[in-house]
Amino acid sequence: MHSAAASQAGSPIKELNDLEPKELAFRTFNADNPLLIHSADESAMLFSDRGLAVLKSEVNFKDQKVVLFAWRGSGQDRIEYVIPESFPEQIRFTYKRGRTRDLRRHFRVFVVGVNGKCSVDGKPVRQRVDRDLEIQVKGQWMPGKMPLPLLEPGKPVKVKVRGTLNHGVMGIGGETTGTTIRFARTTWELDLRTEKAFGAAAERLNGKRVVVTGMIYPRQGVETGKRIILTVEAFKLADR
Repeated sequence: MHSAAASQAGSPIKELNDLEPKELAFRTFNADNPLLIHSADESAMLFSDRGLAVLKSEVNFKDQKVVLFAWRGSGQDRIEYVIPESFPEQIRFTYKRGRTRDLRRHFRVFVVGVNGKCSVDGKPVRQRVDRDLEIQVKGQWMPGKMPLPLLEPGKPVKVKVRGTLNHGVMGIGGETTGTTIRFARTTWELDLRTEKAFGAAAERLNGKRVVVTGMIYPRQGVETGKRIILTVEAFKLADR
């Protein structure tokens, strides 16, 4: 087997040094549950402008992907890997826990082939950045998952959503804004009245994937039950 020390030209893996991710990465991921990054767009949430520039210059996302380890642990913690001779695109990572009690931030950034199969302590690495839903917490965007624990009556949450737009929707008893966005298994109504241009944009982009940003509010309908309405502040065609 090849070891991490056997770095050489043509290796199926290379490490990018001094590329520290944002604080969000240390709060979201850990050493035995790293993240796969498949595009510069996904990287933007986790790295500074400088880090993003390095990734764009060092990584060809058409043929490569990034494996990001970011965690807090003992100062003696480390990540090691081996590459089987018979399957050089299978990178086997191992997380070695340190014994000291000093809590430190650690990160490792690796570039592997887009078809490379990575595992940590025998478990496949599959986690990706979920860009369909992001929520803003203390001024910083972070991945969101449904149901949103922060969503309570009277407490609006700022979100960024990527999904399919449906304009001209009819609702029971007229309880609808007439426009919705669907992502995964969730559908929210969109309130486009903040800008006149949003209505025209919704007609033009009906049926397409869009990105909308704004505040969401839970509302109780008479006929339809609980409704989630997103008051749109920004609206554009999605890049993918």
